[in-house]
Amino acid sequence: MRSNKYDYIIVGAGAAGSIVAARLGEDSNVRILVLEAGPHDNSIYVRMPAAMSYPLTDKKRIWEFETGPESALGGRMVTHLRGKMLGGSGSLNGMVYVRGNPRDYDRWAEDGLSNWSYAHCLPYFKKLESYDKGGNEYRGGQGPIRITTLKAELEPFRAFLEAGQQAGHPLTEDYNAYRQEGVHAYQANIDNGIRASGGRAYLRPAVRRGNVDLILNALVHKVEFSGKKAVGVTFEKDGQIQSAEAEREVILCGGAFNSPHVLLLSGVGPAAELASQGIKSVADVPGVGKGLQDHVAVSVKYRASHKGVSPAVDLNLIKMALIGAQWLFLRRGLGITNLWEVGSFFKSSDAVDYANIQHEFLPMLGELMHGKVNIEEGFQYQVCLGRPESRGGVTLKSPDPRLHPSIVLNYLQQEQDRRNLIDGVRHTDEVIQQKGWDSIRGEAIVPGLRKKSDADVFAWLKENMGTQYHPCSSCRMGDDDMAVVDDEGRVHGVESLRVIDASVMPRIPNGNLHCPTMMIAEKMVDRVRGRQPLLPQPAHYADDKRWT
Repeated sequence: MRSNKYDYIIVGAGAAGSIVAARLGEDSNVRILVLEAGPHDNSIYVRMPAAMSYPLTDKKRIWEFETGPESALGGRMVTHLRGKMLGGSGSLNGMVYVRGNPRDYDRWAEDGLSNWSYAHCLPYFKKLESYDKGGNEYRGGQGPIRITTLKAELEPFRAFLEAGQQAGHPLTEDYNAYRQEGVHAYQANIDNGIRASGGRAYLRPAVRRGNVDLILNALVHKVEFSGKKAVGVTFEKDGQIQSAEAEREVILCGGAFNSPHVLLLSGVGPAAELASQGIKSVADVPGVGKGLQDHVAVSVKYRASHKGVSPAVDLNLIKMALIGAQWLFLRRGLGITNLWEVGSFFKSSDAVDYANIQHEFLPMLGELMHGKVNIEEGFQYQVCLGRPESRGGVTLKSPDPRLHPSIVLNYLQQEQDRRNLIDGVRHTDEVIQQKGWDSIRGEAIVPGLRKKSDADVFAWLKENMGTQYHPCSSCRMGDDDMAVVDDEGRVHGVESLRVIDASVMPRIPNGNLHCPTMMIAEKMVDRVRGRQPLLPQPAHYADDKRWT
């Protein structure tokens, strides 16, 4: 039987929770409990990069949230998937490895979080990674997460890089170093053809050491308090309600939807909202669930002019088995790639001060879905709004912890977000007209986007825009009235309770959030341990306004 008393209880075994547990567990005298709502990650579909779409329909391993209604999108609901397994969304995502723009973190510092400038974050980015081209001023070479630069050898990948340069975007060798802006081959957290998640790289070794207990399929109902002090959690496992005590701290690592949900269920949040659900208030923290942000995305699609352009077309069971065998026994072939091998960052217009649009790119039309393959010859640019201003929120529908909260993102509610995404879509269609695409480009699925009026492009966006699955900022850091945690993740108004995950980001970074979330966990866990932060490492970067 496990003891139900621990030094620390961590809620969520995703990217952040895995790192927090592993780093705390380096002290052999500390006992840690990790509670994860989903099952293990021991699936070939989780480990094989090219099979990443299969877990998306595995109901046991996903949180399936219906977000909305979105007023700017005509009241549409948007399905939002999160990882519900060991490794969390890091066991489900596309493995694209992006830090964000260095200036994003200097903006955090300008907002009052002086310890979160790029110079303060850089040593933690370096600490977590093992970059395949080695460590340097900007990159780490000995961290737990292996980073692979993708080869980008297929004809559509070469056309993407060539056309981008013809449209005026520089070729950037390492977008996670001096310059983010430009076209590039993507980096991915892939280790010798296997997904390198926080669960695999951090948490599994920590559990093997013996002082970290992991309970899977455990739904946390609430944090328990003695007065204002968090002293444990109540959770459900196999239909039974159980409890565990935390002698030092409870740390929420559930992500931008689940962490505020647990806080609200526990009586930490806007007092009036809690009262309306019959929940006794422990602390009136009005910002819980507020300020939610996400990256919106839409795909500009073209058919290919001839056959043989796209991989994974006309796959049958024999071809799929061959791909699987090459991956399993040789770590070669289509199975070792996430297929997101090239991309770019650029400004939507000259009026924007630094890159605010991201391209992710697939050399095919359609999707690889669980149980069937529906791929056509062609290609698609996913146009992502990197620095949206629109904010939404997470609120309670019910005091029942088994019911999802209400989530509204308010996508494109701000006029500037609409302007920037419309400009980004138009420029994307202009890039596709460059000579680099002449031998591949067929007909557009939606012709003439570059020539359409703002109203027509926005009407198309309202019907076709979706999410890049990057929610954050619902328990944001700060010291103002709407901040939820301080710069060390400690929840305002209570004791012995922290949030460490993407929800604490004060503003969304320009890029995929898996890497910044891991950085936040590495940085905050030092403070949990009472360690002095790593010394800042000032490094010149292209958008640094102090140098221009």
